[in-house]
Amino acid sequence: MAVPAQPQEIRDRIAQGAVPGRAAKEKQYLRSDLEHIGVPLPALRTVARDVVRARPEPDPEEIAGLVRALWSRPVHEHRSVALLLLAGWVDRLRATDTQEGALLDELLRDCRSWAHVDLLAPFVSGRMLLDRPEVVDAARRWAADPGQWVRRGGILTFLLALRREREFPRWFPVFGEVVDPLLDDDRFFVRKAIGWALREGTKHHPEPVAAWLGYRLDRVSGLTLREGARRLPEADAARLLGAYAVLHPRGSRRRG
Repeated sequence: MAVPAQPQEIRDRIAQGAVPGRAAKEKQYLRSDLEHIGVPLPALRTVARDVVRARPEPDPEEIAGLVRALWSRPVHEHRSVALLLLAGWVDRLRATDTQEGALLDELLRDCRSWAHVDLLAPFVSGRMLLDRPEVVDAARRWAADPGQWVRRGGILTFLLALRREREFPRWFPVFGEVVDPLLDDDRFFVRKAIGWALREGTKHHPEPVAAWLGYRLDRVSGLTLREGARRLPEADAARLLGAYAVLHPRGSRRRG
């Protein structure tokens, strides 16, 4: 099969992977206002991988042009492939692409569901953060944004840094500072993102995560606590959940 190189060729290749009946179910599941054509994520990854392999070193302007062309139509799968291409070419991106009004900022602000935020933040801006620390400025700005999806993107930009044992000591204090003011945000996808990121850190640094949560039991949501404590040692998780239950009796327990 020929490798697609132009936006329309990529769209045509995407369409070949459509599964009958999938589009309506996926649109309902994501509560999406985008058009869906019903292509599974593994098939989208294959399309993106083929394009990246055929063009391993495009310049940033080429990347931006192709990504914006794919993003320009409100089609879920086109936009997913645009983000997968960014992940494939992440080493070709510049830290300035995360600045206000630049490519990644523009895309994040136009994400309409967690599905696209969760492709962009951990695997594009999150990977950039690891070797271009100045990207932290964008993560801070996004996390402070009132928009739910932009805020989730800022939080999840730290995900890979917390997942990596060597990076955790550097980035966990920054992450904690960034998300501490967000603990009062009552939106599910914000609370879930904070807990998810904390959970990644517990794989190798459970003690500082448990301590961070323990100092904030009066403010943290039940959802964030449960997510963050899921991989803690059993005794630590039980202690935190028990203390939380005392502070927040069932009748007055924080939503989520």
